[in-house]
Amino acid sequence: MNVDTFFTRVWDAYVEVTPQAKAIYDLFTGYGENVVNDHVAFRTLSDSPIALCNLEPTLLSLGYRHQDSYVFEKKKLIARSYVHRDAGKPKIFLSELQRHQLSETAGAVLADLVAQIAEDLHPDPSIFYQGTLWRTPNNGDYQTLVHESEYAAWLVTMGLRANHFTVSVNHLQRFTDLAAVITLLKQNDYGVNAVGGEIKGSPDAFLEQAATLADNVWFEFADGERQRVPSCFYEFAKRYPTADGELFQGFVTGNADKIFESTNPMATPER
Repeated sequence: MNVDTFFTRVWDAYVEVTPQAKAIYDLFTGYGENVVNDHVAFRTLSDSPIALCNLEPTLLSLGYRHQDSYVFEKKKLIARSYVHRDAGKPKIFLSELQRHQLSETAGAVLADLVAQIAEDLHPDPSIFYQGTLWRTPNNGDYQTLVHESEYAAWLVTMGLRANHFTVSVNHLQRFTDLAAVITLLKQNDYGVNAVGGEIKGSPDAFLEQAATLADNVWFEFADGERQRVPSCFYEFAKRYPTADGELFQGFVTGNADKIFESTNPMATPER
């Protein structure tokens, strides 16, 4: 599979549960904008067949290389970013929940789900848009995770798929800064992640980011309970030149920590 086909299939699985993304994409193109994807983010679980170390070789096979590593102590996450040998391809941000750092109760819920993943799984590119690799959890287990780690709760319902795509504001012609993007989103009734401010980062950090709040979708749990849960969201990034005159290509931990909150069920509106 080539990298363009990969992103087409990842996008298709993403918009299936994120109707706002296609609508916002169409909103920009309706203004004549060429929407360029800055990066795509995925979430996964440690100590599992889909741990970061097991997924990384698949990304390398697509022409990516490891760019940098990150730690999010409060959220109990680690992450790595990847850049493609073709600089025009989207970057990838892959984060991983450290299961051993959770409580015994939450850890047991995740251990049961991980045990359902085939131990002889050999990931290929399709793993990144397969969704859940375990049986549907019950609502009680989901609520246990929600109260300890919204990241974990999101994973057990959404599985392996793009958590978000990201519009490169640097490539927009009409909406050239994040303030203009946010105004457009609000005018069209899209909720914006305001944790730490609607614009995360600054030109001094060489990266500014903003994000919608995740769509809410109906989800039926194994015990028959049916409720709305957060799916995915759309991000927007503006990069600034560093001392060498080139646009910064990395990520800023402080920004990303707040972007994660876009899937917090306490913040996501019903649409």
